[in-house]
Amino acid sequence: MSFWQGTKVLVTGGAGFIGSHLTAELLRRGARVRVVDNLERGRLENLAAVLPEIEFRQDELRDVEVCRRAAKDMDVVFHLASKVGGIKYYCGQPAEVLSQNLLIDTFMLQGAMTGGVSRYLYASSAHVYPIQLQAQPDAPPIKEEQALPAHPALSYGWAKLMGEKQIEYSIAEGHPLRAGIVRLIGVYGPKQDPDLATGSAIPVFIRRAIEYPARKPFTILGSGRETRSYCYISDIVEALLRAVEKSDEHLLLGPINVGSEERISIGDLAREIIAISGKQVEIEYDLSHPTEIWGQTLDCSKAGKLLGWRPRVPLREGLKGTYAHMMKKAVSLV
Repeated sequence: MSFWQGTKVLVTGGAGFIGSHLTAELLRRGARVRVVDNLERGRLENLAAVLPEIEFRQDELRDVEVCRRAAKDMDVVFHLASKVGGIKYYCGQPAEVLSQNLLIDTFMLQGAMTGGVSRYLYASSAHVYPIQLQAQPDAPPIKEEQALPAHPALSYGWAKLMGEKQIEYSIAEGHPLRAGIVRLIGVYGPKQDPDLATGSAIPVFIRRAIEYPARKPFTILGSGRETRSYCYISDIVEALLRAVEKSDEHLLLGPINVGSEERISIGDLAREIIAISGKQVEIEYDLSHPTEIWGQTLDCSKAGKLLGWRPRVPLREGLKGTYAHMMKKAVSLV
């Protein structure tokens, strides 16, 4: 019998990019799924194919009573909900990012513990790592233990680190909860936010390529020499599921880095997407914002050892699939 068959699962932020893909896969594996999302960034359109099969609640997780009701009677919680955006949002509204994420994470953990949830998966981020470890485009891959002493570049990273520590301390106090913490890096794929102001690099570059030359210029924030690692959504969903499946073996599993160790410069990423588009595109570079993170890639060997997981979708293949999906939605982007 499948681990997930009949399991009652809450997915917070389940109408978002990662959450909607996870929800669909949980249903395929026989789980009974409740989704809570305030639809601030998530969209019901992302869940359209599965909406009749789930319990959906449009609710606000910055309210502890909402979190308690959401977690009631659940076996597993995937806590994905957070205040997220592109680099302009993180740098422009750091206090909001920090305070709102602290509220969401604190209240959701409390709700899970008072609701008797037995397994809890927290989606953390590569942004927890110190800025000095990411100061060069060829900076070495970062290991999990290098998060401390802490010095994240963004308030989002500080919030995620505090979310991790809350879980660690709660389990140390003896709360009957088995938890997993995964630090995700560079997740991309269909349904990702293509908003030019709040979206991350891949969906924004794809949108710019699709709309070029009607909408010019094709802009890269920064020099293009900055490096990142990207991992396709189906690989990430598999890792999230395995982290919960392994929870019987660990009271606290992680933190574990989850992503691809393949590194690419932002400029080369843009050129890959332009090549997929088949267009002749002139790139412009916006150097008005100082680069905070020059090189961000993680050592994901622990995920292989503890989860038996590694990414399978090559970057170019994933980019082609994501481009094709966004082309179908292109009319709504303009």
